[in-house]
Order: sequence, then structure tokens, then C-alpha cells
Amino acid sequence: MTTVLAALGSDASAQPVLSTAIALAALLDATVVGLHVRENGASAAEELARAASVELREVRGSPIEQLVAAAQEPDVAALVLGARGVHGGPQPAGHTALDVITRVQKPVAVVPPHARPPEQLARILTPLEGTSESSQALDDTIKLAHRRGLEILVLHVHSPATVPAFSDHDPHATRAWEQEFLSRYVSTPHDRVTLLRRLGVAADDVVAVARETGADLIALAWSQDLSPGRARVVSETLAHSDTPVLLLPVR
Repeated sequence: MTTVLAALGSDASAQPVLSTAIALAALLDATVVGLHVRENGASAAEELARAASVELREVRGSPIEQLVAAAQEPDVAALVLGARGVHGGPQPAGHTALDVITRVQKPVAVVPPHARPPEQLARILTPLEGTSESSQALDDTIKLAHRRGLEILVLHVHSPATVPAFSDHDPHATRAWEQEFLSRYVSTPHDRVTLLRRLGVAADDVVAVARETGADLIALAWSQDLSPGRARVVSETLAHSDTPVLLLPVR
């Protein structure tokens, strides 16, 4: 049995985490299993899991260590956890989320506490920087999304140095460039794929485009390196997004 593991805490993130896990499980053809690291007293996770008819496993110990260990089980296809436990404006993801995402070598969905994920995913945003590494990391997810009939929005953000010189003058050359980009970096058929191009900074544009398009999920390829100067797109997206973010390790 393939499972999506939903890390259910006793805070505001539990409901959107469970909703995201259910939607992601439908994409992956998996079963949702809840995991709650019990501390003291009764847990709201029990009620949530019972209402959704989801199996709940309860453990004790360090939340980080328990989540990392549980995610390594061979039947776990993905882990879903909350970005942080409180609502509020832009703020970095919490210590638990940041520690877990760098240690789990599997897809991890990070969910803001104010997210309102749908019961079923309909539209997924997949930023592509135009490298074989990032496209390979996203390839399986894009194929699954296409197979399930989702709308796939591929976002490419140009810098002033990389924007094609003809883009404002020759629509035929622009279309040819876009078709070549999709052919090179998206292996699935393109009938439900839309390429969105922006000029700017990817770290600033991903969240804005997700909001503009009403994306249900942002899928990002990343190297699992949060050292200074690295993974700025991931860090900024986690800090500002009100959409769940699926992080896919580059192998």
C-alpha cells in the first residue's frame, strides 16, 4: 500500500495539512495516514482523522526525528506537514519544517496554516528554470498531473540577461521558442500544459503567479540546501505562499 503521510499537530495547521494530504493522495493513487507526535493531553488530530476516516498513528518523542523516521518507510510516497503553527503575514517556515525538508529524500508538501486546499487538485504550478536537473525532478509529478487531467502551468522567469531579444517583436519566433522550451523540459504531452513567462526574479514571481492563476499546488525542484545564498526561490515561496508547496529533491 502506498501512503501519503500527514503530520497532524495540535495547532492551526492540522486541518489544511490533512486536506492537502487527501488531495495529494488522489494524485498519487495513495492512501492517507495521519501521524501525530503526542505531547500532553487530548489531541485535535484524533477528531480530524476520525471525521475524515483516516488512520491515525500516534507516537512520542522528538517531532523532527519521528517525522523523518516515519517518512523513510518504504510505503510512504510523500510527506505533508505544516509550514508553521500560527496564522500571520509573511514569515519564514518554522524550525521543524525546515529541518525535515532537508533530511527527507522524498517529496514533501509544506502547507501554510491559512491555506484552503481543495478536495481535489485541478491546477498545478511548476516553475522551471530551464535546466535538465530541475525538469527531471519535476517530471514524474507533471506526468501524474497530466494523467489525472490537471491543468499544468509551467512558469519560466527570465532575467534581463536571458529574455529572448525577439520576444517583443516577432510572435512567430516567440511561439517557436516556447514550443522548443516545452519540448526540451516537459516530457508529457502538451495538450493541458500552459507556459507562462515572466521577466523578473523567480523568488518574487512564483507566489504572485500562483495567486494570479488560482493554482492549487506549487511544485518546486530543489537541492535540499538551505545554506546562505542557496534555495532562495524555495525560502521565499515558503515564507509568502498561501498555497501548499510540494518540494521535490533533485537527485
